[in-house]
Amino acid sequence: MLRPEKMVKIRVVGTLEKKDVIIDDLHDLGVMQIENVDPSVIKIFDRQVNEEDYKTISDYLAEFRGYISILPKKPIKNKVYFNSYNDLISEISKINIKDELNDLKSKEDAYLGDIRENENFIRIFTIIKDFNIDVSALNNSYVESFLIEVNDKIEKLSADYMNKIRTGNYYLVTINRKYEDKFLPSLSGLSSQILHIPEFNGTPSKIINDCNKKIEEDRKNLEIISNELNKISDTYYEKIVQIEEQLEVEYKEAEISGQIAATGNVFALEGWIAQKDFDKTMDIIEKDTDNQVIIQKIKTKEDPPTQLSNPKHLKIFEFFIRFYSLPKEYEIDPTLIFAIIFPIFFGVMVGDAGYGLVILLFSLFIIHRLNHPPAVSHIPKKLTNFVFMIMGKNALMNLAKALIPGSIIAIAVGLYFNAFFGFTIYPPFHVAQRPIPVIYIGKLLLISGYIGLGLVTFGFILGIINNIYINHKKESVAKFGWILLAWALAILGLNLIHRVSLSPTNFSSLLGYIMFAVGFVLIIAFEGTQSLMEIPSIISHILSYTRIVGILLASVVLALVINTVFVSTLSGPIYFVVLGLIILIFGQLFNLIIAVFEPGIQGARLLYVEFFSKFYFGNGRQFHPFKTDRKYTLRKFDRTK
Repeated sequence: MLRPEKMVKIRVVGTLEKKDVIIDDLHDLGVMQIENVDPSVIKIFDRQVNEEDYKTISDYLAEFRGYISILPKKPIKNKVYFNSYNDLISEISKINIKDELNDLKSKEDAYLGDIRENENFIRIFTIIKDFNIDVSALNNSYVESFLIEVNDKIEKLSADYMNKIRTGNYYLVTINRKYEDKFLPSLSGLSSQILHIPEFNGTPSKIINDCNKKIEEDRKNLEIISNELNKISDTYYEKIVQIEEQLEVEYKEAEISGQIAATGNVFALEGWIAQKDFDKTMDIIEKDTDNQVIIQKIKTKEDPPTQLSNPKHLKIFEFFIRFYSLPKEYEIDPTLIFAIIFPIFFGVMVGDAGYGLVILLFSLFIIHRLNHPPAVSHIPKKLTNFVFMIMGKNALMNLAKALIPGSIIAIAVGLYFNAFFGFTIYPPFHVAQRPIPVIYIGKLLLISGYIGLGLVTFGFILGIINNIYINHKKESVAKFGWILLAWALAILGLNLIHRVSLSPTNFSSLLGYIMFAVGFVLIIAFEGTQSLMEIPSIISHILSYTRIVGILLASVVLALVINTVFVSTLSGPIYFVVLGLIILIFGQLFNLIIAVFEPGIQGARLLYVEFFSKFYFGNGRQFHPFKTDRKYTLRKFDRTK
């Protein structure tokens, strides 16, 4: 849990006769990231790809995805297992709906196009409905007409060859066709909507009536098509989605052929697998191939991909680690540390039971909404699209889940501080109505400094462990020097604040000088003199944790100001009370938004910058196992459970 999975690179060599069996096993096990075979191995083998099968599968996959896009969705009640590729092809041959679906889809598109066109005609002729004329006079071989939305520029538009009549918010403009070359360029600078009146016979009212009849007829035809599609879907939809998923599996397996080295009888593939999965994978493949396979570990200097290994309830915090950078295989995975510290920082910085409760309820609402999307949403679509543009649904879900423990801690801290949207609802612990954080600001700042010193020290200790693990002894000793230096600065700084003698005759000051000297020497000896430029950074990183108190106080004081303004209006006229209520609502809403974003951003920053920088290498690459997430089909191993 504190380190990613130990990864090993393996090579699988087997007979071509067993290639499909081996690839099926690897895919259904989903434990191996397959990569290109080493160039030295390729020299021995000739690369072979069965392009014919690959193209066939690709064509079928595109075809069945097309079916799914056309057919109405139906519930899938069962999962199916396909014994072989031939079994899949046999099932595909039983579904002969391509021509029928294409015909229905073509008719559906035509009817929808007709409806859109007639709706546009209705819109145009509704504008000139009051003109009881045959509209053929507006558009024929001699003249043509336009509807142009009224604005300042169209008011000034005039010419001898143009007739302009106002009708509502539009001008009906008629021109002789021979002047079209002059008229159209004159419209280029207009920002108005321009509608061309189509060629029709009859009055506008008659045309509108005819268009409505045509739309009604087209909609009836669409309903007939919908019924036909539902009948087809009732019969085939479940089988189609099952086949489509299996085709995706076959497509991925066919793609792997491009990464395989092969001769006439033997093939080889390589990739990464977690050490814990190696024995199980080898046993299964050897059994399924009657031992006609060789699986061996490869010694390599390549950096392996990273597969994080955390319990299910901690995986939501992997999102924050991936956002920053994945750890290398050999270093400490900070997910557990982040999962413990981030909610504490967040909760303390919010520091209000009311805000914490709102954040908790809002997080639960987001989780429920994403898991159970409503058929009709009352949330503006633009707002929803904006949120999903910033982050995907999975990221939003992880963020909502990660805020839950932090909001619970915020409620607990708020109960202790007697803070409920900035109000105190039970007798204060100490001096009257001043918020507790304001009363004890000095002590809180001192505590936050100790937290900073502790986390910076902990970060260096983790850095020592990481460097010892990869046999970087000099870097380990240098980090120990930084610990001594940080503590020396803290001791001397506290003595200065508390007016304790800085003379070497004072034991604590003497200890600080000794630690500073030893740390200074170790850093110069093992990192060089240039590294001393980092001394100001160490001081700033420790002091940076005082922002925990700073953000807490900012929220507390802002809430106090908002509430004070509101309370002061209660003794005034009714309009003062209404104004105070508006200030209270919008002020608290503003403070609540700050209470979500500031503690979240600053809490993560304190870990990313001030803490991770002491031990974290990062730049790991994500482990991508060769597998498909199945919903409608079974793996071969599912059938034996």
